[in-house]
Amino acid sequence: MAPLALAALALALSPAHMSTRTCFLTRTRFPARSKPAIAAFRSPKSTDVAVEEQRARAAAVGLTPAKYTEVTRERAATHLADVGLHYGGDGESVQRADFLEPLWGVQSVSAVPDVCATVDGRVLATIYEIGGALTGVLSASVAKQLPLIPHIGVRVNGIEYFYSDHIEQRSVPVMREMLGDCPQVTLDLGPAALDDEGIARVLGELESEWEAKDYHVFDKNCVHFAQVLSQRVCADSPEGVPQPLIQGVLDVSERMLDSLPEWRQKLGRRGVKEGARA
Repeated sequence: MAPLALAALALALSPAHMSTRTCFLTRTRFPARSKPAIAAFRSPKSTDVAVEEQRARAAAVGLTPAKYTEVTRERAATHLADVGLHYGGDGESVQRADFLEPLWGVQSVSAVPDVCATVDGRVLATIYEIGGALTGVLSASVAKQLPLIPHIGVRVNGIEYFYSDHIEQRSVPVMREMLGDCPQVTLDLGPAALDDEGIARVLGELESEWEAKDYHVFDKNCVHFAQVLSQRVCADSPEGVPQPLIQGVLDVSERMLDSLPEWRQKLGRRGVKEGARA
């Protein structure tokens, strides 16, 4: 199968075709709910205006896609050097993942300090690379090397929250069983502003805005949800994951098409739409 067709198949992959659901563009599977899942990629927003949105984003920056990626990576590296990764300071060990160099310009980052990783009332965000071989396939399809296919979960008091075709939550042991083998890094975002009851209230407020019908493969996926939730629950980190660090992760989807010529962008969009109808 041609790379572009395979990428379209990956983009069009939806819960309607599987007994388990997928999050973003991934083969990582979460246990299915009892009620029928909805095809997250059927939203017209995910296909009809995606090319125009991404072209406008690229034009507004005024840089070539390659130069933009370089500048974004340099900003992340500068933030890590000047500010660091964690709200609570560096841990004694390090975290390594292959996506760190192309994403943030470093080969490793400090681990979360033990006291922050284990204490209740702390907000942690974990960035997972869940694409595996699909990351290379999709990179070839969109004519740029993607650093990862991301999933982000936000953890408070031993529970990790994330968005697939609805807002979900799993205990830390379950998340380790599900995604423990995936390359990943965890950030300490500082103390939580809310207790469990307050977090439940926030999730209830967000629920109607983060359903399957709201999913946008480029602009409203699990990465965007993690940033929104972290901004709501962090006491001292109002931007959630620091912007220089989250930007490259957001760009994986928001700028996925910016290296393609216009005719291939349209072809890719058509492939996604056809896949979503299947």
